[in-house]
Amino acid sequence: MKLLDGRPYYLAAENVENLETNDDLDLFISRLEELAVKERVQHVTITIDSSSAHVQKLKKKLFVIKSRSIEYSRVLKLENLSNNYNRAITFSSAEDVGITRFLDMWKNAMSSSLNVPSLYTIEEQYEGMKQEVGAQYKTSCYIVFNNGIPLGVVMPIIEPGTTEEGRLFYFGLLPNQRGKGLGTIVHRVGLHLLQQKGASYYIGSTGVDNKPMQQIFRNNDCRRSREVVTLIKSLQK
Repeated sequence: MKLLDGRPYYLAAENVENLETNDDLDLFISRLEELAVKERVQHVTITIDSSSAHVQKLKKKLFVIKSRSIEYSRVLKLENLSNNYNRAITFSSAEDVGITRFLDMWKNAMSSSLNVPSLYTIEEQYEGMKQEVGAQYKTSCYIVFNNGIPLGVVMPIIEPGTTEEGRLFYFGLLPNQRGKGLGTIVHRVGLHLLQQKGASYYIGSTGVDNKPMQQIFRNNDCRRSREVVTLIKSLQK
């Protein structure tokens, strides 16, 4: 089980299905809600295997379904990026381009997404990310370019509490670059950046209705692992 700590903007738990008994679940939810109220976090979310009996138990505790997603994974043993794509594909960190430009690109990439929209502003998401992942945020924000033209953003992180689990905190194409077959390239750049950060495997997810992203996962040899559901509860008035 994992707790993603983005206080004061969010608290999120994953793999709650690993709690074996009702008493364990009750105790965990009680402590999670107490922490959220103390820190003035407005919402808590729990992501859990959709087949778990705990889903119905969480609903009885006033959690409501926010989204359904499909998880994918793959081992990271990638050859050099230049062997696959021409040198027109480049990437620059937020430190190089400036945080204001990066946040603008991130916000643009999130617009008109097929996934469920965030409850938070882009600035709040960025601050929450810094709290959640720690100092590695400085090497986790990139814009990907094609001949100097921005394509999208990738945010590779090593999952907190692990040493080799790679995730993309966010991945997305700009609206004017969608539908051109570029998503696979940008996603693969993210996988290479994860490998450079020391990740030996990757876990990603997307909404059940986001068919283009599911195809990108398959294009980059990611295998479907499970379906999960994210439930949310509002705590602040």
